Amino acid sequence: METHRPEKERVAVGQATIGPSITVKGEVSGDEDLLIQGRVEGSINLKERAVTVGQDGHVKADIEGRVVSVQGKVEGNLHALEQVILTSSAKVQGDIKAPRVVLEDGATFRGMVDMGDSSEEKKAGALPNSERKSSHSGKSSAEGAASATKGSEATPGKTSDAAEKTSA
Repeated sequence: METHRPEKERVAVGQATIGPSITVKGEVSGDEDLLIQGRVEGSINLKERAVTVGQDGHVKADIEGRVVSVQGKVEGNLHALEQVILTSSAKVQGDIKAPRVVLEDGATFRGMVDMGDSSEEKKAGALPNSERKSSHSGKSSAEGAASATKGSEATPGKTSDAAEKTSA
């Protein structure tokens, strides 16, 4: 026998999908993880959820999420509370703001990266801004589209091999 829960107690579970034949123009918001295989133009605001742009996804929008993962094409800024991941098939034109950024080998990216202070970094005793800026001075944006070492993860205070290669 199934019990009925009041609407207020229901919790969004699973993942919403914008399929390959769907085009959305406007603001996308909600309380579920989102997979985009189609086209979105406007803005995507899922601050507490994961947003994935699939290989067939084309987005012309700023994206905000807890974790933002890109496998397809994005023209717009990416802002994540936890992490931005650009897979090997990603093509991104826009700025990235997140405490952690992963660029896989083959990903193309044109823009700036801001891995500025977050409350978690301050609690963990992160490096002072002066040290962080010297090792993350937007090297990838100065060189244009950047490719990174497979699975490399940039963390505050560390310079990835890919950033050193692109500045050489």
